[in-house]
Amino acid sequence: MPAGIKPIFINNMMSTYGLSHPHDSKVFPDLPEHQDNPSQLRLQHDGLATDDKARLEPMCLAEYLISGPGGMDPDIEIDDDTYDECREVLSRILEDAYTQSGTFRRLMNYAYDQELHDVEQRWLLGAGENFGTTVTDEDLESSEGRKVIALNLDDTDDDSIPEYYESNDGPQQFDTTRSFIHEVVHALTHLQDKEDSNPRGPVVEYTNIILKEMGHAAPPRIAYELSN
Repeated sequence: MPAGIKPIFINNMMSTYGLSHPHDSKVFPDLPEHQDNPSQLRLQHDGLATDDKARLEPMCLAEYLISGPGGMDPDIEIDDDTYDECREVLSRILEDAYTQSGTFRRLMNYAYDQELHDVEQRWLLGAGENFGTTVTDEDLESSEGRKVIALNLDDTDDDSIPEYYESNDGPQQFDTTRSFIHEVVHALTHLQDKEDSNPRGPVVEYTNIILKEMGHAAPPRIAYELSN
């Protein structure tokens, strides 16, 4: 763990704070799996997103995040039924995350204050498309500058090929909640997946912490890339 960061364990979770943290009076939850090399980009964002009060209406979070349907390719129309189904699942996950996770409340509150209060700054939902969020220059170029969060319910389809992530307990199958939260964290923070000198990156770590606070049973993801 970097110098100046002190570990505090709370209900099998660890909180980090110290002189190297921009808000060293704050104590934010973390996980033991992150302690040897926490994401510095995540810690930097912690210094911005500090308000964990439940001050937004949980049932309205999907409305605050999503402005309507829209895919990564502006010329492709999103199916209405797929959009409605995906948005309904997203709304439920957002509501659960906001009521159960202080970390998620911090990210949501900060994003709302910074941009989501403005309807024009909300995201299009690419329902049924491959998971992704337009947070890189390349993504924004391909979407013609449109803010798109692409989500799907493929893991509920018995005919789809399951995808896995790396954990200390071996490969684990992705589920809808983990996949949705990962992309939502991208949208709320504008952070990218990869980080120099860190195998997980800020989005994976935030997702791990949020899921732990939600009582999610699956083990934390320990790397962004799945080893062969």
